[in-house]
Amino acid sequence: MIRGLIIIISIPFLFVSAAFSQTAEINLAGFNQVPEVRTPATGVVEVTVEGDSLFVQGEFSDLLGTYWAAHIHYGEKGKTGNRLFRLSAQLNEERNGGVFKKEDNRFELRPVHIEAIREGNMYINISSNRNQRGEIRGQIPAL
Repeated sequence: MIRGLIIIISIPFLFVSAAFSQTAEINLAGFNQVPEVRTPATGVVEVTVEGDSLFVQGEFSDLLGTYWAAHIHYGEKGKTGNRLFRLSAQLNEERNGGVFKKEDNRFELRPVHIEAIREGNMYINISSNRNQRGEIRGQIPAL
């Protein structure tokens, strides 16, 4: 009898989780880096959480050096944190800007990732060869 009750309670919860979908637009800038980076680089990305998936799309430009990497990190605003996911960028000819396509940047979320997103404890960081720890950054707001 108890097992039956647990299954009945779990089914609506799974349905709510699968239906969960939110989107946020994030501005990337050097003044968001820790410590701050003086750079003309900027970016705008859209982060969407759909059920247990995270999607990223957007663009960035004017890095001081050539593109090095982009990641989603775990970390509170104003603090650095660990890398969780590597973003895939299509670069411009100068390799100092590019785009993130949604179909290339889908990540499966575990419960701990979903909790971090709901608490606003993830950020996007883009690095160049001149600023390998990060040149522009934007905090993913609590979703």
